[in-house]
Amino acid sequence: MRSATRFYLLAVVLRLSCSAQQWLPTVNAKSGTGDNSYAAAVPVANAMVTPNQAKSGSTTYWPHPYIYGGLALSQGASYSPAAGTVGGGLNLESGHFISIAEGSFQNAHKQDSGTGAETDLKGRAFLTTAPGWFFGGGVQWSKLGTVSYSKQAWRPVFGGGKDVFRENFSMRAQVLYVLPGTDRLNAVQGPEISLWMPSPASGSHFFYRQTLGMYEFHQTSVSGNTGTDERYATTFMQFTAMCRF
Repeated sequence: MRSATRFYLLAVVLRLSCSAQQWLPTVNAKSGTGDNSYAAAVPVANAMVTPNQAKSGSTTYWPHPYIYGGLALSQGASYSPAAGTVGGGLNLESGHFISIAEGSFQNAHKQDSGTGAETDLKGRAFLTTAPGWFFGGGVQWSKLGTVSYSKQAWRPVFGGGKDVFRENFSMRAQVLYVLPGTDRLNAVQGPEISLWMPSPASGSHFFYRQTLGMYEFHQTSVSGNTGTDERYATTFMQFTAMCRF
């Protein structure tokens, strides 16, 4: 009877000892700092959070208005080398959907007349995929007006990009291809590369956006000459500061 009692007491002590060890702080062999099981699990949980879940409250189903202004540079399309640009729009960053509706104005003078301005409207939508990739497209309209003539066209676009998140840094890189659409006069087309810092998915209110467009086009089509025999290339670079409300 005494042996059974001693065995039972020994089993209870061992059980309590094992349970206590599960909650004792563990020591990091490199840093010497203590860490309990709950704290050790936090980095693992954070690592499993997707970029869209770590947006500091930016995930929403309501679009946010934004405005921007900056400088536009061009080469190879008979525009003035530099022009000012202003614009604004609506931006939606939900868990699985990104959309932008934007309008802008640019005082881009044509060198042949010394006058001109360009108005643009853009609408784009993307579906997001893990981890941070998004794909989609949209449509855009542009109109150039001078004292001598005007041109306008609708153009479809398609492409995608990626949001990159680090501890104290984020950015969005995006590549689209602009198709000629209804542009029968010059058939402008080519890739458009954009970079946002920080990423619009970060929940920040202030951004820097840089856009590089590299387009191919042909001589303006006129009656009796389609212009397709003479092809050219042009580049546009836009630097803007943005504020989202």
